[in-house]
Amino acid sequence: MIHDVCDSTLDRRRVLQAVGAGGVLAGLGGRATAQRGEGRGEGSNAGVDVIARQDEGVVHWSLPGKRRLGQTVFGTPDRPRATLQPILDLLDDPDGPVGTLLQELPILVGLPPAARETNGDGTAYTQTAVPTPFSDNVVRVSGSVHATYRDRRPYDLPHSYGSSPDTVDVDVEFTDPNGTPYTLDVHHTIQPPIPTWETGGGVITDTWIHGTTGTESPLLPRTYTYAAFWGICDVIVEGDVVDENKVIHAMTIQNMRRADGSIALQSEMPLAPDETFSGQAHHTQLIVPPITVGPDGPVHEAVNTAYTLPNGHTQPFIHLTFEEDTIVKAPFARWEFPEKE
Repeated sequence: MIHDVCDSTLDRRRVLQAVGAGGVLAGLGGRATAQRGEGRGEGSNAGVDVIARQDEGVVHWSLPGKRRLGQTVFGTPDRPRATLQPILDLLDDPDGPVGTLLQELPILVGLPPAARETNGDGTAYTQTAVPTPFSDNVVRVSGSVHATYRDRRPYDLPHSYGSSPDTVDVDVEFTDPNGTPYTLDVHHTIQPPIPTWETGGGVITDTWIHGTTGTESPLLPRTYTYAAFWGICDVIVEGDVVDENKVIHAMTIQNMRRADGSIALQSEMPLAPDETFSGQAHHTQLIVPPITVGPDGPVHEAVNTAYTLPNGHTQPFIHLTFEEDTIVKAPFARWEFPEKE
């Protein structure tokens, strides 16, 4: 279901300069060895740059809602997959900040069976039992994004605290469904301390995430990723900083939004351009989840958006899809449409 909102003209201002150097807050460690594609350079300064941008154009603002569940990722009630407990078992301290975050926000890594609805005879999962940031209920707003992903280290390091040479340079501005203008001030990249996530030091290129990959939420389908980053940002509304030290994740990926506006299941991927909403093979997604990073690590805490939901609460996350992006630079870019699973 897609709702239209009139475009708003935004005064452009460049506020997003992510330096990706030191200063990563305590508690953000990581794992080793990310899945990588081909074409990595040699030498300390070698690496890959990917540049994606969208001038003022169509953006989808995702509203909270239930997410369809497919058997490929989540299994069946008799044999559930992508559950939370196996991830918690990998933590040295399940009751520490990361374990607490995952128990309060399990959609980062999986979905407990109790949070799933089933069909009438209980043989298949149908959708989440609770609202998520990955629903098919979106509002068409407007915005722009210019992103340069600099991938200099193609693997994670155990317990890394910001030593990665990976950096990003991002300009992004957009409106919420009421036309209120936002910008995001990205401070630096991070290597999230989530078991099974492989983030290549905070920036990855030419690889796969989501779905059954073990990296990022399985509620989105496994998707080819031109580039993605994880970082820390401040949220700016109408020129004022309203929230600080929030996690941000952005990715330029193969298009997963179907022509009817819904997000594809993994079994429905890949989508050919003529099967997508925008008619192109890729788009750029950005999410600011309800996570604040403090001195002791990540904490589940709502984003201070300015958009009030029908239930009277402000929306606790930002999830945007820039549907008219252009990949300006991706030295490895190649695209074919293999058979669906």
